[in-house]
Amino acid sequence: MTAPIPFVPDRFKSNAAHYLAGRPAYSPQLIRRVAQSCELRGTHRLLDLGCGPGQLSLALSSWVGSGLALDPESEMLRVAAGLGAGIAPNIEYREGSSYDLSPSLGRFRLAVIGRAFHWMDRPDTLARLDALIEPEGAVALFSTAQVTDAPIAWLAPYHALLEEYAQSDPARMQRKSDDWESHDAVLAKSPFAALERVSIVETRRVSVDSLSMRPLSMSSLSRERLGDGLDELLMRIRQLLDAHATDGWVDERIESTALIARRPAARG
Repeated sequence: MTAPIPFVPDRFKSNAAHYLAGRPAYSPQLIRRVAQSCELRGTHRLLDLGCGPGQLSLALSSWVGSGLALDPESEMLRVAAGLGAGIAPNIEYREGSSYDLSPSLGRFRLAVIGRAFHWMDRPDTLARLDALIEPEGAVALFSTAQVTDAPIAWLAPYHALLEEYAQSDPARMQRKSDDWESHDAVLAKSPFAALERVSIVETRRVSVDSLSMRPLSMSSLSRERLGDGLDELLMRIRQLLDAHATDGWVDERIESTALIARRPAARG
């Protein structure tokens, strides 16, 4: 069994302000597909675990009656509450982590986790969620990734730069080791072993400014970890992208994915 990555509540404290601008957004089409697949209704409750700046709970707020968004980082919750202010009054933002999951939180139709499951003790989290998710409910893991086989000239050198500077992060190296179990493998041994994968691939225009700042949203490339090396990385990325941009913009191919996990008996 893969050992969990050590829990660091403020891991993303310095990244919170850059997360929304730096990370690719989840496709609205993907949000709709998941909501329809999970048969969300206006009476259902949503749990956004490791909510970060709150994109998922905001996107799904119109599909549910109420939601609870949990994150251990207070700065992330501040950004999330600001994002949802006046738009998603049915979402409550609360400081907490997967280790705080308990029946006292009530029952939920759907628990969503966006780009955060690898930071949790995954078997423990799924066991706790088993006590909270309704019989016909589900857990959905959301992610985005650049399509690396796309014919985009700047993409390979861009990734090479990120890898070069991220090598000092032990958590990143742990996730890339041969001992690290995939999310699919962990889910297959959990109560939520019936899996459905939904993905949407889109070509998007992204500004050089946004793509240059994307490393600031990554804990492995934080100022605390890299020091002055972060400025060097940002300069090299800017030079790379400027050489390929047209009027300050480039194209990228983004795959937005949701891995929906249900209890086997609940699968249609």
